[in-house]
Amino acid sequence: MNRPSCGFLVEIEKKTQEEVCFSTIRLGADRSVQRLPKNPKRERPQKFLESFDFTTLYYDCFWDEAVRNVLCVGPTPTNLKAHYKKATYKALPSGKIVKAKHFFSLTVMTTQLKDVPEDTVEIEMQLAGEVYSMNVQANSCAQLEGENLMFTLSKNNDLNWIKFWADYHVRHQKVTSIILFDNGSDQYEIGDLVETLQSVKGLQKVLVVSMPYPYCAKDEILKVNPYWAHFLQIALMTIVLRRFGMKAKSILNLDVDELANSNGAADVFTLAERSSLGILAMKGIWVEPIAEGNLGDHRDFTSVAKDEKRNYCYAGKWAIDPKRKWFKKLKVFPYMHWIENRAQLGRRYVEGVHFWHFKGINTNWKLNRAKPMEFDPEIHEKRDIVF
Repeated sequence: MNRPSCGFLVEIEKKTQEEVCFSTIRLGADRSVQRLPKNPKRERPQKFLESFDFTTLYYDCFWDEAVRNVLCVGPTPTNLKAHYKKATYKALPSGKIVKAKHFFSLTVMTTQLKDVPEDTVEIEMQLAGEVYSMNVQANSCAQLEGENLMFTLSKNNDLNWIKFWADYHVRHQKVTSIILFDNGSDQYEIGDLVETLQSVKGLQKVLVVSMPYPYCAKDEILKVNPYWAHFLQIALMTIVLRRFGMKAKSILNLDVDELANSNGAADVFTLAERSSLGILAMKGIWVEPIAEGNLGDHRDFTSVAKDEKRNYCYAGKWAIDPKRKWFKKLKVFPYMHWIENRAQLGRRYVEGVHFWHFKGINTNWKLNRAKPMEFDPEIHEKRDIVF
């Protein structure tokens, strides 16, 4: 039930490989105490209920950057909030009961365990009458210090897509390190992902981790924030920031079907560092699934809708400079399209900087987005996308 999720951190030039584990703990599926959706009495589609994460307590437990406190990151508790407030946390081997402070957002909760003894290797948590154990994982921010760090969550994306996505960003955005979380792919193994990313010229460090936990469907009954239950993806953003990224030059979040475009400006990492508050925000342009080649990756698609309202992708992406002081506040949570509790006026756009969003690079896991289309000169136009 609570086996660790593991992966590998590879330093390509040094040819070293280190196992990296995550301390995920979950309630038993047969437990009467489980997380419930918001407004649990409202009727929901079976698709949502089958995909909802009723059981994960924390995805990871690790030392903070100062190696003084321990952070545990998991889904927002909903109905379990009272159980978390009554929970006790014991540091082992000392046996010291440590104080817990919970930081909540719509989707994610970070628990800070304060002044944990330095010899601590394990946290024992008692919650709702059960005992759970979490190994305290090392903080890896020092290993990624100064890196241009890009990360994503992926499932069954074609290895050719992943390789081109990585290669493009190394060449055009000066990416030096990539973290890829694999959400239970069944088309290949973790080793195949490591091998694919290792083959990208110029990439220096790669972390690939198996995280085969539920990715919840859209909560259709909620008109505001229907994606609130995407616990895994959004929690991983906090883990990337606080366990791996606090000393990175900047951090870029993009999916495999997205390519950042600076239009001749500096790379997005430098632009984030130069911004007044450490955030570069980007809007997207949809690239239609009109295949014009057979390379098997993003280069096969260059057509967009002429109508700007139709080609405009409203859901933005970001690059951040995590070294800014306000990122140290645990109430700050990176989300897919914004930074929760960001510094005031902290959202910044740079003229001409955007990302291409490729409908044809998609497994149709959520929508039938990649259904092939025919070019219509009345509707479409070709763009000179620099690959």
